[in-house]
Amino acid sequence: MTLSRHAAPARVPLLVLTAALALPAVVASQVPDRPEHAMGLAIGLSDFHQRDEYLAPVTYGGTILAGSALYERRHGRALLRVDAAATIGGTSAGALPRDARQYVARLSVTVLHALGDPGAEGRRWTVYVGGALTTFGAICDFKATDTEYGYTYEDVSWYWSHSLDLALRAEYRRGARSVSLQLSSPALRLVSRPENGKEYNAANDRVTDSWPRAMLGGRLEFPWENALVFGQAEYRQRLGGRLQLRAAYDFTYAMSDRPLALGMYMNQLQVGLLWPM
Repeated sequence: MTLSRHAAPARVPLLVLTAALALPAVVASQVPDRPEHAMGLAIGLSDFHQRDEYLAPVTYGGTILAGSALYERRHGRALLRVDAAATIGGTSAGALPRDARQYVARLSVTVLHALGDPGAEGRRWTVYVGGALTTFGAICDFKATDTEYGYTYEDVSWYWSHSLDLALRAEYRRGARSVSLQLSSPALRLVSRPENGKEYNAANDRVTDSWPRAMLGGRLEFPWENALVFGQAEYRQRLGGRLQLRAAYDFTYAMSDRPLALGMYMNQLQVGLLWPM
């Protein structure tokens, strides 16, 4: 009897220790692979290229820093995504000593609806359709120096688009991993570009004195006038507990025909973490 009285209390710390070691695994197993709310941050590089004949008849580009933030909410068949991204860095062209400082920003609110129940047992593929409200802007601070005469030419160009987009998304899930592809393009948009006349145009001076004015202007454009496409391929891997690894490849293409021809594309690769809530 004396031995059993002392053995019972001795088991208590052992049980507590076992429970403490087992608790993280139990909690991790209860975290859904498709959480209702999630937030994430990512950082990476953007391979940027642009030919803006308003500034110069050559293509210039470079590898510049990129970062992004994501909020995601799932409820039944509905999926809400809020994406914010920014890119900044120097670009150049090899034809002449030309340098440019490029600033790119994008904010998009996307609402999607699943064609089928995403939570159905055994379902791996889910297709979503919907739309988005997107603001996309690219500002270029341009400088060109004539090495023979020492003359420096400076100018600024911008492209701002506020658009109502059509969006399509496909997801493949298997256990703690998922792969997705999302595409969107404007059905209707307002586009702001410089006026012709370079720095001698008073409208351009008014914008460069206060950059928010570039976002407030714009002309209505339809899909068949000029292209604007956003694409994203994404990979997610659950790391344990509530944390997820997120790697994303983003592609952006934009073009304009005023005041002179503009063509722009970006390849971005970013890696970050996603926190289910």
